[in-house]
Amino acid sequence: MLSSRIALSLVVIAAGVEIGAAFAPPATGIALRTAPALRMAKINGDQDQEAEKVVDNVKLAAGDKGVYCRCWKSKTFPKCDGAHNKHNEEEGDNVGPLIIAVDK
Repeated sequence: MLSSRIALSLVVIAAGVEIGAAFAPPATGIALRTAPALRMAKINGDQDQEAEKVVDNVKLAAGDKGVYCRCWKSKTFPKCDGAHNKHNEEEGDNVGPLIIAVDK
C-alpha cells in the first residue's frame, strides 16, 4: 500500500517563528518528530537589554498627562515618540500609546 510508505512533513511559519512537525501513517515504522513549543518573538529589541526586567517609575502631579510607549520602538522610551505609526503601517498593526492623565 503506497500510503504506508509516505511520510508528510509540514513547516509552518507563524509570527516569524518556524514551527516544524512531521507526520507518518500508523504502522510505518517511521519515527515521528513532535513540533517544538511555540515561543513568542522578543518584544523589547532595544531598551536596557542588560536588565533582568525593564521597569520605569513615573510620578505625575495633579493636572499632568503622560503619553507612554507600548510598542518598544520609541527613541524616548518610556515616553512615546510616535514610532508606533511606522510600525502600524509596516505590520498592519493598531498599537498606540498609553495615555495617563491626572485630574487637578
